[in-house]
Amino acid sequence: MFLESIKVLNVDMCVKQPGTFAAFTRASADVREVMPYLNSMFKSASYNHDGNSITFRNDKVEFSIIEDRINVARFANRTELHERLDWIKDLINDTYDSIRELTPRYDARKPVPVLSIYALLPRTNCRRCGEKSCMAFASLLHKLEAEIENCLPLTEGTYEENRLKLEKAFD
Repeated sequence: MFLESIKVLNVDMCVKQPGTFAAFTRASADVREVMPYLNSMFKSASYNHDGNSITFRNDKVEFSIIEDRINVARFANRTELHERLDWIKDLINDTYDSIRELTPRYDARKPVPVLSIYALLPRTNCRRCGEKSCMAFASLLHKLEAEIENCLPLTEGTYEENRLKLEKAFD
C-alpha cells in the first residue's frame, strides 16, 4: 500500500466556512507523484506542479495537499473528518495503483471569469438558487462554491444551451 496512514495534527474552526472545521494532517508518504493524476480527475482542481500542491473539493469539503500534508476544510465534525480521511487515503492509493492506466494533467486550470459566467446566467435575479442576484451566484460559481444545477432556470429547458456552455467552461 502506497499511503499507509494519515495522522491528524490539529483541528480548528474553519475560517472559510463558519460553523465548520479545518484539519491539518500528515500523510505517511509524500503524494506529489499522484497529484497530476488527481488533477486530471477533478475538474475544479487547482494544481501547482512546481509548488507540489493541489486543492480540490469533494462535495463541499475542500482538500489541499502539499507533499505529505493533507489539509481538510469545511467538514462538520470529527466523524465526518475521519470518513473524509479514509476517502482521500483510498483515492490516493487507488490512483497510485492505476497510474499506468491514467493520463496525468500537469497544467493548472484557469478560473472562468465572473462576467463570462454571468453572461450565461438567466439574469432574472429570481433568487431560486438562494442568492440575492445572478451576479452573486456567478461569483460563487467562479470560486467553485456553488453548482451550476443550483440555478434552476438553467435546468428547465429555456436556458439549456447556456447551461451546456457553462458546463463546458468548467471542464
